[in-house]
Amino acid sequence: MYERVYPSVGSITPDFTLKDEHENDLSLYDFKRDKKYVVLAFARGVDDPHTRRLLDYLRNDYERFQYYGADVLVVTFGSTYFNDRMISILSLPFHMLSDRDCRVIKMMGLYNQFEKLVGPAVYLLNKAGTVLFMYQGKEPADIVEDQQLILAMQGDTQSGPDWPMHW
Repeated sequence: MYERVYPSVGSITPDFTLKDEHENDLSLYDFKRDKKYVVLAFARGVDDPHTRRLLDYLRNDYERFQYYGADVLVVTFGSTYFNDRMISILSLPFHMLSDRDCRVIKMMGLYNQFEKLVGPAVYLLNKAGTVLFMYQGKEPADIVEDQQLILAMQGDTQSGPDWPMHW
């Protein structure tokens, strides 16, 4: 029997393609192509205070992330309609992808059969797809501090111009 290995700090995140809020296919590979970093966040697909708190946090720090060359991509188990509605209601400047069957959530090791995604998770990926930082909340109310992500970007020694650009 084989043990499943999930992305961790220093590993390469597998590529995936999901539907965005406009029902267009968007792959992680294509999204990160012209960015130094990607803040890849996983949020619950329900409109509750915990999901809103995470999305508000990402929206409020979006310009700061962009200053360091990062963009934000959020994956939920909600529908494309749910994601589009959250973007509209909260004035979110980033894409949200729908993982209705939890394929990507499972691939990342974040799946829980009862809640689908118990707590939020945030990964910082460099252009090559290497995980530089990861946070996995244990409860819906858990949230990562933005300073941790910024410090990971500032301390990054792997994303120079010669870093491999493959998955």
